[in-house]
Amino acid sequence: MESGLSLLNSRLTKVNGERNVNFSGKISMNQNIKIKTLEKFKPKNTKTEALKVEYSFQIDYSDLGKVEIEGILFIGAEPKEMKKILSEYEGKKFDSVEHITIMNLIIQKASLRAFEIEDELGLPIHIKLPQLAPKQ
Repeated sequence: MESGLSLLNSRLTKVNGERNVNFSGKISMNQNIKIKTLEKFKPKNTKTEALKVEYSFQIDYSDLGKVEIEGILFIGAEPKEMKKILSEYEGKKFDSVEHITIMNLIIQKASLRAFEIEDELGLPIHIKLPQLAPKQ
């Protein structure tokens, strides 16, 4: 089952990356993705409402460093679907198709910037990228 959500716009509100140049040891990595707020949003001079999602995306490399990204997504949805999403959010229910779609949008948007930061700081990439292999 697919959701009818569509990404209308996005913006970053915080981008931070750190690396400990004196680190030596075993590398560990933990990711944390959090929806900070989710609410209805009505842009000026328009009749349609959207969802405004403030999020936090963090990759913690323990003593090696960290990457932190925060932002806002504006997501289009049908009124019935929007009501369901807001109700589930208030009830702390995050396993619906719609909420998984929102989390995937966060991962997609934040991961693009995180790749750049990881590359510039020499940190391991947080997601395994696809690779081509020769035919056997």
